[in-house]
Amino acid sequence: MRITDMVDILRQEGSDTAKIEAKRATHGFPESCVETMSAFANTPGGGVLLLGLDEASGFSASGVYDPVLCQQALTNVARHAFSPPITVSTSVEPFEGAQIVVATVPEADRQSKPVRVRRTGKGYLRQYDGDYPLSDLEEQAFISQRTQPSFDQKPIPEAKLSDLDPIGVARYLAERRQTSPRLVSLADDELLVRLGVLTKDHSPTLAGLLTFGIYPQQFLPNAGIQASLLPLTRSSAVRALESVYLSGPIPAMLDDAVAWVTRVTGRSIVEDKASGQVRDLSVYPPIAVRELIANALVHRDYGPYALSTPVALRVTTETLTISNQGGLLGVTVESLGHTPSHLRNPRLAEILQSVASPTGVRVIERLGSGIPAVREVLAEAGLPAPEFIDQGVRFTAKISAASARTTPTTPHDMTHPPRDRVLAALATGRHTAADLESATGLSRRQVTYTLTSLTKQGLVTRSRVSGREYLYHLLPASRL
Repeated sequence: MRITDMVDILRQEGSDTAKIEAKRATHGFPESCVETMSAFANTPGGGVLLLGLDEASGFSASGVYDPVLCQQALTNVARHAFSPPITVSTSVEPFEGAQIVVATVPEADRQSKPVRVRRTGKGYLRQYDGDYPLSDLEEQAFISQRTQPSFDQKPIPEAKLSDLDPIGVARYLAERRQTSPRLVSLADDELLVRLGVLTKDHSPTLAGLLTFGIYPQQFLPNAGIQASLLPLTRSSAVRALESVYLSGPIPAMLDDAVAWVTRVTGRSIVEDKASGQVRDLSVYPPIAVRELIANALVHRDYGPYALSTPVALRVTTETLTISNQGGLLGVTVESLGHTPSHLRNPRLAEILQSVASPTGVRVIERLGSGIPAVREVLAEAGLPAPEFIDQGVRFTAKISAASARTTPTTPHDMTHPPRDRVLAALATGRHTAADLESATGLSRRQVTYTLTSLTKQGLVTRSRVSGREYLYHLLPASRL
């Protein structure tokens, strides 16, 4: 990406992004680069540092203290400031009358993660526009990914064969015997061991319990789905319109989750502009919802460090978001659905290929078919492609609501920068941050960043309404 494109992104966002970080470097090498470089090395895809931009003044080109010395400092830091050392490539680019040093930090290989800063002993992870120290659990997640995880094959010592649904187990055994003649002559107990449902001492494996358990959460309390219906604009008073914890074995949770999304979102009436016909459609296509939730349940990290967090299903009138512990293994976001799957939980995936949910739909129709199916059904519905975010230790999938087909989320001219949009909205009167978010089409983060910048410049002031709620208004000298 060209430097002009990257700066355009920063100026449109009003802040740094997950992949691009700008730092002022007029008076020397910025020490905060070290944490950012660690975060980029630990985050899938790495990132780019732009040294010589001033974020406080709208990412204006302020230049670097010395292009040669700055590049030397970056190389020296990459070699000596991290454990293990990382690589960095640098170049000097002219931009708006100044010299900008562009430093590309590639993602470290899986065997090297987490990359830690030597002087603090901490590793960092990139989240939107910030660098955050890894928690102890996140450190363990990175370490476990250095080899093929096998947590789905571990025994659940407290569980017994009687904790599995006998009808579901019988159907599974019948299905496997029918498709594989080699298994026909084996006794049930031996077959369950060979198929990874039980261990040799007949304790259910994690894969067996999650698939056939009468109530797996008796032993794995957070191996469920936390589903939340959120207001479009959050406030301190209303955090969620509805919040439920979906539990049970994976096939049942999958049905329950799809049914919950359909219930809380209902259906939308959409006009086909080409034909003029009006159709009644689900706000979120059920096939896409089902496939993405199934992916989260099948591919999430089931290591002991990750089992404190359930799969998160968050729904608003505009987006549906599914997040799970564990990043992608062996594939990238760009190749997702285009290359063969690299399974985090191969035993669990193998079992679930032969298991149907209570509604009769197979949990996994065919390995590697889920993401292409999501893309196809969204395209057929006229919706944007799904968005995938891999943070190394967490994975998130997002899809847009059906209303995005016909109703623009923002009526304003999106070519204007955030600063101009906020000023134009404030010129009509006093507004809260939530009002400005709706009026401008900006994200809450963009609105907050812009308001902070305008306040520092003496163009905007605020007055408290209640609690953390403020009204923002233009000062007389800055009125349009």
